[in-house]
Amino acid sequence: DMATLNEAAAIRKFSDNISAVSAETSAGATMSYRNETVDGAQVQGVSPEYINFATYDVELGRLISPVEISSDRPVTIIGWDVADKLFGPIDPIDKTISIGKVHFRVVGVHKKKGSAFGNSQDNFAIISLGNFQKMFGSRMFGMQLVVKPKRPEVAKAAMDDATVALRVERRLRPKDPDNFGMFTSDTLLGIYETATKGIFAVLIGVVGLSLVVGGIVIM
Repeated sequence: DMATLNEAAAIRKFSDNISAVSAETSAGATMSYRNETVDGAQVQGVSPEYINFATYDVELGRLISPVEISSDRPVTIIGWDVADKLFGPIDPIDKTISIGKVHFRVVGVHKKKGSAFGNSQDNFAIISLGNFQKMFGSRMFGMQLVVKPKRPEVAKAAMDDATVALRVERRLRPKDPDNFGMFTSDTLLGIYETATKGIFAVLIGVVGLSLVVGGIVIM
């Protein structure tokens, strides 16, 4: 969604307190390799800036490069549970899986995250935002902008800056309410590691708690 990428750029450009802004979205899909299938896994579409967030790390293979994200290469990073269910003891790297009906080459297996609220956080695959939109359309799937302050102590200032930048970009008048929501990593029940302290998400469009839980548990 170009509007959202433009909004991400506007926030990044507006504030000296912000070092990175990534646009992300997610939806459910079936993933398969040969005769093995995983139902109800989450597909996460990310913009090139995703690589600047410590929330993303791999234990096998590598991350998807920003160039591969920009050019919508059909490559993916799979979560630990997806790797286990589809491949078992087989090395997943460079194997081709189906996400929905589209083929992606596995370049990395994400570090294990464990579970939150009894649900696995490792049942996902990461692909480029462009590929996500080709597969699911450009309807809003709870699009979120994840914002990284330059230092944790400027997080509040960064949130204020992001609010102003987004209101300007959306041409809201002073009396108009915000048509987006904002959540800090603290709000998200402290599931982030220390390295990610201070990041926050701007949820675009209609904001519901299901979006927060659905989107953030993966992040």
